[in-house]
Amino acid sequence: MTRFSGRQAVITGGASGIGFAAAQRLAREGAHVVLLDPDADGLEAAQERLRAGGAEVVAIAGASTDETTRAAAVTAAGGGPGGILVNSGATFLAKGIDATDEDWQHVLHNNVIGYARMAAACRDLLRDGGAIVNVASVSAHIAQPNRWTYNAAKGAVVALTRCQALDLAGLGIRANSVSPAWISTPVVERLAGDDPAPSLALWGSYHMLGRIGSAEEVAAAIAFLASPEASFITATDLPVDGGYLAVGGEGVARPGEDPYQQLREG
Repeated sequence: MTRFSGRQAVITGGASGIGFAAAQRLAREGAHVVLLDPDADGLEAAQERLRAGGAEVVAIAGASTDETTRAAAVTAAGGGPGGILVNSGATFLAKGIDATDEDWQHVLHNNVIGYARMAAACRDLLRDGGAIVNVASVSAHIAQPNRWTYNAAKGAVVALTRCQALDLAGLGIRANSVSPAWISTPVVERLAGDDPAPSLALWGSYHMLGRIGSAEEVAAAIAFLASPEASFITATDLPVDGGYLAVGGEGVARPGEDPYQQLREG
């Protein structure tokens, strides 16, 4: 497919995980991709992989919270209109009541302010048919233990997306977000440790589909929201969660673990 032929796509957090998968997907469908990431080594490897697949890609080492990096990304994209911005770069800092001022400043700066400032920098690139896709999380929609910082930041991403959609509609720019559940990314792989099978099985059991998702599955949703097929969709959050958010406290029933079996039999 060539849904994005001739369009410029700026992707933050593009060195790995969902950001890299989104870059692969958009490039495969014809987009010229600009990757941002503070991980210079990972970014170089990502650029090489994309170019080996025939992609047009520019890599810029730095974070979206840095004004110079943002300006370099816009310059590399070469102008619009109708560009794409995927805000995927994030800091996973999950702390609760003991979070310090520095913790709060760090997580909000990287997960919210960076998204907002990147969109502002890309305004001319996006106008007249462009799209913003912000990566939020299921954590934006639920309570989880000891996650004040991360969940508050992702909740702010969803609220920010709606405000962006409202204020930028007059410029012909749509803004949406995706909310992934447990996804196979480098962060999750590190959490799983050297023997990942038990952890992956447990985390997979939180979802109706019985498994965690892949970064490519999230990238497919991002590509849809950025595409002409989503031309009348804006200010919307799309869960990419295998049914995670629809499951109540009982979780997914397993043989012999149904809490209502006795009620039905009685």
